[in-house]
Amino acid sequence: MPDTVKALARGVAMIAVSLLTAVFLAYLIQQYSIRILDERFKWSNEIVVIIWVCLLFFWGPLLLRKWLTRGAEFIAAMLLAAVFLVFLLQIFSRYVLQMPFGWTLELCLILWVWIVFFGCAFVVRQRDQVTFDVLYLAVPKPVRWVFAIIASVSIVLAFAWAFVPTWDYIDWMKMRKTATVRNPLDNAKIPLRSIFMVFTIFMLAVIFRFIHRTIEIVRSGPEVDLVEQDTAEMLKEQEAQS
Repeated sequence: MPDTVKALARGVAMIAVSLLTAVFLAYLIQQYSIRILDERFKWSNEIVVIIWVCLLFFWGPLLLRKWLTRGAEFIAAMLLAAVFLVFLLQIFSRYVLQMPFGWTLELCLILWVWIVFFGCAFVVRQRDQVTFDVLYLAVPKPVRWVFAIIASVSIVLAFAWAFVPTWDYIDWMKMRKTATVRNPLDNAKIPLRSIFMVFTIFMLAVIFRFIHRTIEIVRSGPEVDLVEQDTAEMLKEQEAQS
């Protein structure tokens, strides 16, 4: 029972600290827009939510790794199941009822966008990404260390530099709305900003992930080869089963 209470307390503390950090970062961005760009951004509330979600999924693993990982996988699985069911409904309405539902195609596309970017942000592991590492694996480990740091820092800077223009464009898309899909609560068409906001979550997730990766490279050196890593994980699983 005490362990459960401690885990719950750590979870509450993590949520609170993540929320405060998100508010602080949003405040810094807002001040930057006012003092440097002479323009006040109108998306402070949205950016707080986005940063908070990213912090929960990337700081949370330090305390609740298994729960958050399973939660992200569950969300991605539900999105994929929804795409499959909507696709079946489209086939049924078109070829059986002879009255195709026009909103099914657009809903499939919306769900697919969320599956791709949410999955890449929180479900797909770093070593599962497609990489071109012929040159990286051909050089000595000290050079790999330099290559790994340059690559990680470049990705962080590129995504951070592109984040504000990307958000401005997505915020502009609030004037455009879906053609057939409607909000079931008020029967209103959904602004495209709400749909493509997942891309900003993906961008922030990539930034936080590669900041963490850069810190790990500086502390522990470049990652081992994927074959060695897979072998080590396989041996650990065999030891755990035995």
